[in-house]
Amino acid sequence: MDKKYGESFYCVRPPGVACEAFISLKSGKSPYTYLTDVQKELFTRSNFGAEIPKQFENFEVFKCSNSSRKMSTKCQTGMSPPFPSGYFLHNHWFPIYCSLSTNEPFSHIETCLANKIIYLMGDSTLRQWIEYFPKVMKNFKFFNNHGIGWHKSYFGYDLRNHIYIQWKKHGHPFVTQSFFSMKDHAYITNEIDRLGGGANTIIVISVGQHFRPFPLDLFIRRVLNIRKAIENLFLRSPETKVIIKSENTREMNNDVERFSDFHGYIQYLLVKDIFRGLNVGVVDAWDMTTACGSRVVHPPEIVVKNQINLFLSHIC
Repeated sequence: MDKKYGESFYCVRPPGVACEAFISLKSGKSPYTYLTDVQKELFTRSNFGAEIPKQFENFEVFKCSNSSRKMSTKCQTGMSPPFPSGYFLHNHWFPIYCSLSTNEPFSHIETCLANKIIYLMGDSTLRQWIEYFPKVMKNFKFFNNHGIGWHKSYFGYDLRNHIYIQWKKHGHPFVTQSFFSMKDHAYITNEIDRLGGGANTIIVISVGQHFRPFPLDLFIRRVLNIRKAIENLFLRSPETKVIIKSENTREMNNDVERFSDFHGYIQYLLVKDIFRGLNVGVVDAWDMTTACGSRVVHPPEIVVKNQINLFLSHIC
């Protein structure tokens, strides 16, 4: 029980086993449905996500009256992305509310992140970032912390440029059939509270996918608590950079009743509303994965690259 933020997690203790013996945990998805057999047929793969027939008459395309928007402003924290927030062209993401050169941030990544401490807090879609960094940072190496499971914490260093990057999963609920350690468990709010912050500290947060099968009020409370922790962080260290990565779309055939994008989209909108007005940057992963037609929980590498490129534009 986290008394400060009201977060709690309960489990049943097996008879004869002390609570102090609780070391690791995994979870499963017990089959359960509220749908009748007839209703289930609506979610058959052939009945949704189908391609629209292409037999159309000619289309007339008119210039948008608001197309004179100038994007001379550099991408930075405090901006509120519109809908839609950008578009893909030749495998590059271009936000429509700020200026982002095609691949410029990546070309200066080591200079950009020099002397920085970066904390990635969230799910495995954010873990994809730290797994991608070695492909573009030749001096970046992982430290083997001998953790257990796929969701152990990741620690990476670039000693030449004094860069430290860490990924750690968010707190309960965390849905995975792989064991993970409970001894280093902490909610994102707790992790933020432990940081002093500073001009060289960067925090990236992503929550959503693991909350989809649970009541919405649990997610709302968690995001509100994260906002409160960020507000407190800015009070003691306003120069700290905080970036919010939204959740992304996922498969349409993976337990759609509980994990579908219907739930994800509601959470995506809630995150936009709750963090509105806060001096944070936004990586709109939902719009990115929608625009490129990604329907996997872990987007392809080209999407991850563009997410990091947009992230860098807020830092460089």
